Amino acid sequence: MPQVNKRIDDVQYANYNIPTLAYGHRVLVAKERSVEHGKAYVFTEEDYVDGREETTYEEPVVTLRTIDDAKQVVRLVKINALLEQLINDKTATTAQLRSALTPEQYNDYVRSLSTDTHLSEINYGSGMPRDLRGYNQMLKAADFQQAKYEKMSGLASTGRAKYKYDTVSKALDKAESLYEDALERLEEIWGVATPAELYELQRWMDRDIDFDKGTDRTIGICVDSIPRVRGSKSTHSLDSGLPKLSLRLKRKECQLTALREAAWAIAFESVAEDNAQSEADTARLKERIAHLKSRKNLFEERD
Repeated sequence: MPQVNKRIDDVQYANYNIPTLAYGHRVLVAKERSVEHGKAYVFTEEDYVDGREETTYEEPVVTLRTIDDAKQVVRLVKINALLEQLINDKTATTAQLRSALTPEQYNDYVRSLSTDTHLSEINYGSGMPRDLRGYNQMLKAADFQQAKYEKMSGLASTGRAKYKYDTVSKALDKAESLYEDALERLEEIWGVATPAELYELQRWMDRDIDFDKGTDRTIGICVDSIPRVRGSKSTHSLDSGLPKLSLRLKRKECQLTALREAAWAIAFESVAEDNAQSEADTARLKERIAHLKSRKNLFEERD
């Protein structure tokens, strides 16, 4: 079971973790790193701000069940074989799952595929808010013009291309104008949004949006100060991290979980205390998810 638990955690981390990315790269913890002479430093998870903590997986203290039913033994053998496949990163077919699980367990597995059980799914599973898509397109056009200006300016400064000063200046003016249009659009979006909508919108941005600070606000129309939507490939984005939310990984997680629970039901005596704790944890998670969904619905119901 420790191997199964570790594999589930690995899949969940790969699918739901939101990496902290600055300027297109993971953020390193500020610390001194000693290396041996002549050897390059090899970064590990603990070197990053969002580094994953190591977990120790121990054998659970459980009581084995006496299995008198030959069909249950056959089913357990099939379950263990599938768990070994999935631990080794191989796939399990629908036919194999149907054969290993009871009809009720298989139906529960199918339902789990479309059930949001992680906060990352709630927060980002529906994709970028509609209002931000248009803003993002305007921002991409501005970035394209900015890159054009920088290329012209660079070539002119090295003498490889003789652009006139006015030509280069106009390219910069056009880029700034496009950034200004984009920022005005974002301010319009912020100005008409409800508190629930602002909560959703802010979560998708790479920095705090502080239009309310007037002249003291930190956002502006230059390439470095204009806000960017999470998922941006721009090196000017302060925090572009998003969860992967892969359907393939979701399916693998659900398969592992379903098979683990099926194996436990056959092989081990149930422990009332553990079951009660599990039910309490599940209830708290469902309550949290319901709360987040209600806030999300407020956002989506805007006229």
